[in-house]
Parts: sequence; C-alpha cells; structure tokens
Amino acid sequence: MALHKHKDQELRKLNRYFTIAKVLLMITPLICYLYISLKSTMMGISFQDALTKDPQVIVIFLIAMINPYVAYITKLIQENLSQGNIKFACLNMILLLIGEILTMNIYYVLILLYVFYKAIRYYNISIKEALLKSTIKQAIYDGGGSLFVMLISCISLFANIKLM
Repeated sequence: MALHKHKDQELRKLNRYFTIAKVLLMITPLICYLYISLKSTMMGISFQDALTKDPQVIVIFLIAMINPYVAYITKLIQENLSQGNIKFACLNMILLLIGEILTMNIYYVLILLYVFYKAIRYYNISIKEALLKSTIKQAIYDGGGSLFVMLISCISLFANIKLM
C-alpha cells in the first residue's frame, strides 16, 4: 500500500515536471515578442523593422516560434509513456534534445533533459534497448514531428554560424 502511494506521488511529480516544461515552451513566443518589442522601442523603430534589420533577431524569433510545437511533442511523449509506447517516447526524447542542442538554447536543453531523465527513471526505460528494437520505417513514422524540429534547428544553427 505504501509503495503504491509512493508511486502515485512520483507520477504526480513527473506530471508536474512535464507541465512546467510544456508551459515554459508554450510561452517562449510571448517572451520573444516582448524582447523584440522592447528592443525595437529602445532603438526607436517598429517591430517589423527590428525583425528585418537584425538577422540574429529573425533566428531567435524562428527558434521561439517552434517551441510550442516542441511542447506539443512533449505532450505526446508524456501520453505515449503512460500508454506504454516506449519506442515512440524514447525516439522523440532523443530527437527533441538534439533539436534543442542545435538551437544552442541551453535552458530548454536542461529543462527537457531533466524531465526526460525523471521519466526514464520512473518508467524504468532502457533507451538503448528501445532504440535497438525500432526499425527505420518506424523511426521516421514515430519521429516525424521531432525530425521537423531538428530540420528547423539545423537551419537556425546554420544561420547562427553564418552570422558569427
């Protein structure tokens, strides 16, 4: 009985971590909008001019706009974990982490890494074993959304490198 209560408490904590991560990912565009608005006000130009005059701002804006989609995929990961679809969850966890690493957004990498680590521990998942059981066809089917995030992340990384 005490073990069952402990597991329920751990699951509530895990769900809270997932919720916090999803909320932070969802509000990223708002934070970015406020940042660009503040920057444009300080420079005495319009929001659109701030976007077009500084290519770095466009890259930041693009990265911020993809994060609600990352939140959606994180929600799918959470649902698939609770349904026992470990392959889907593991593949998307890895792809999303790679995508966030490519955007060089260390805060979201750390947030997702922590949440995914907690999920892996709670569900007692072997990432290596789950990935070895996946086929290429299944990986493309299950990881399509995360592959899209990685594509956008690669584009933003390339743009950041060119802007340096």
